Amino acid sequence: MPNDLLSMTLTPGRRRPQRFAPRSHAMSDVLDRPAGAATAPGRYELVDCDVHPIMRGGMGDLRPHLSRGAQRRLGLDDRRSLSTVGHREAVSVPRNMLYVNPSGVLRDDARAPDGSSPGSDPAFTARQLLDGNGIDRAVLIGGEVLGLGALPDPDAAAMIAAAYNDWLAATWLSADERFRGYVVVGAQDPQLAAQEIRRSAQDQRFVGVLLPLTNILMGQRHYYPIYEAAAELGLPVAVHPNSGEGIFRTSPPMAGGTPTYYVEWHTGLSQVFQANVISLVCHGVFERFPRLKVVITEGGLGWIPDVMWRLDKNVRGLRDEVPWMKRLPSEYLVDHVRFTSQPMPEPRRRAHLHTLLEIAQAERTLMFSSDYPHWDFDDPRHVLTTLPEGMRDRVKALNAIETYGDRL
Repeated sequence: MPNDLLSMTLTPGRRRPQRFAPRSHAMSDVLDRPAGAATAPGRYELVDCDVHPIMRGGMGDLRPHLSRGAQRRLGLDDRRSLSTVGHREAVSVPRNMLYVNPSGVLRDDARAPDGSSPGSDPAFTARQLLDGNGIDRAVLIGGEVLGLGALPDPDAAAMIAAAYNDWLAATWLSADERFRGYVVVGAQDPQLAAQEIRRSAQDQRFVGVLLPLTNILMGQRHYYPIYEAAAELGLPVAVHPNSGEGIFRTSPPMAGGTPTYYVEWHTGLSQVFQANVISLVCHGVFERFPRLKVVITEGGLGWIPDVMWRLDKNVRGLRDEVPWMKRLPSEYLVDHVRFTSQPMPEPRRRAHLHTLLEIAQAERTLMFSSDYPHWDFDDPRHVLTTLPEGMRDRVKALNAIETYGDRL
């Protein structure tokens, strides 16, 4: 493929790209037949693809993993313990301080035995979540660094990301062999992010890359060094709500402006994932990086059919604009994009859920997630029984095994 996608634009006398090939299989009976065999051995029966480890001491936990200069740069050095009037506060990753959930966000029963924050004790989390639910692997997504994409300083973002990855490996991945992690990066400087991926991913317990979202859509060339490093190492790139959407100028914007209430803000978060999936497909990211997979974590499912249908319809009539697109957009989505189950749609009629899952080809695209330790945690013993029997094994583990590969 040419180095510059723009060089593929149609010119007079150049052959028009071939028409889309017809679909290779029908979907009408997919829920009624057994799921196909996985391409990887089914060693695990249940994989949780969204668990949030919490830093017991906040950003101060990163100090052992920062140089003295970086500690001073971020306000995390020894001076902070002194009663020095006017000494600046330690750096804070941008987070949602505008929309407050009146019910809170963390399960109180997930609080560590010593009384520290829920989800901050690896051993207790292993007992409560993994042992209690028969989970063979849990993929950790750093809660405190989700908003890293909104941090204006690219160097500070890179420092925090590297220190966090070292903290996660030392504190959680070493605590229980069932834990796996995402390498978090600061997307503000994609070259530094690619370096961090190649550095941290030498530890085989990291199974993917967490890309904290910014106000740059994911299809833009800005991210190409990150995708190149991830694809080179066989790591999927995951995105997750960052708690700064529509609040900070450098976070993803919300359609229609700034909401008033938490319920508006939280309901509208799926807009961000729709926009980024459309961007990835239309900019030809999966043609340029054919090995790349993207995991949409905690982004919902209900919008997937509409995006698939609208893209397929519109691209048929606008091929000259995106000549690098060689297949139907929905086919790129099914082959390259994965979704996690929490929050699972809960329509009054189970048949409506099954229809949605059929359209989204969930037997290939959906992976189980609990969102522990949040109180809207999805209990696998309940959620998985709502799925058609023919796809349960794939959602429970097989899709995750195929997505994360041998590192899992």
